[in-house]
Amino acid sequence: MLAEHGHFGRAARSLHLSQPALTKQVQQLEEEVGAPLFVRGRHGAQLTPVGRLFAQEVAPLLRHADRVLDRGRRAARGEVGELRLGFGVATRLLVPRLVTRFRQAHPEVQVTLQDMSTPNQLEALASGTLDVGFVRLPVEGPLAHLPVVEDRLVLAVPEWRAIELASRPSPTLRGEPFVELGASRSPSFHDHVLRVCDAYGFRPRVAQSATEFFTVLALVAAGMGVAIVPRSVTQTQVEGVVYLPLAVPEARWRVGAAWTLGGPSPARDAFLALLREHLAGTDAPE
Repeated sequence: MLAEHGHFGRAARSLHLSQPALTKQVQQLEEEVGAPLFVRGRHGAQLTPVGRLFAQEVAPLLRHADRVLDRGRRAARGEVGELRLGFGVATRLLVPRLVTRFRQAHPEVQVTLQDMSTPNQLEALASGTLDVGFVRLPVEGPLAHLPVVEDRLVLAVPEWRAIELASRPSPTLRGEPFVELGASRSPSFHDHVLRVCDAYGFRPRVAQSATEFFTVLALVAAGMGVAIVPRSVTQTQVEGVVYLPLAVPEARWRVGAAWTLGGPSPARDAFLALLREHLAGTDAPE
């Protein structure tokens, strides 16, 4: 500021300092540099050759410091940074919609989405490689959570067999070939299907496995067997497949957003605020 104004009095006023305080700071800086930075005279203060070189080197540093400070303040408000989200089949439509809204409000936050099973999400939350996971409830350990959606399992059958199978009690499915989502794709979902079958008193006879629900439904449509799938995947239309309800309580489950307890994370907290706003503005899930 002194180099810009060329006058101690005007520079001190622009810095909201007294002139003696400014003079003392310049003297301390000159002592640290080891040479005079200004020539004082009746007409003000003019930069010495050393002062000109020093001012040229300092200017970009000051601009960078201002940018760093501004970015730090914006990060504290959740406007910049990183947000890592995990989700599963029950929230495969909700989470991308929320991310679209979040990115509109926070365009400089880098968002990564990962389709992961609940056990994998819980491991990632524990290791700190995930900020928010949408996992099956309940959760254990040092995690906070927010219930988000309820889903249930349904029986996917070939359309041409729908009337026949709908008229049969579920235990008689014991002899039917099943198409399953492989346990390696989602251990928690695989275990859930087995619990539902146990509730009906039979174990599924697996005829074929797949790694994606769309493939499972395509195999059902081709007559390869029946399948137990989440109701949420039925939003993807697959011709030739009909869905029958499963009435046992074990067929229902809840999914919630989970995150680790601890210090604040502005980007994460901004996303959770958006999620709460969304939930407050929607009807309770069936």
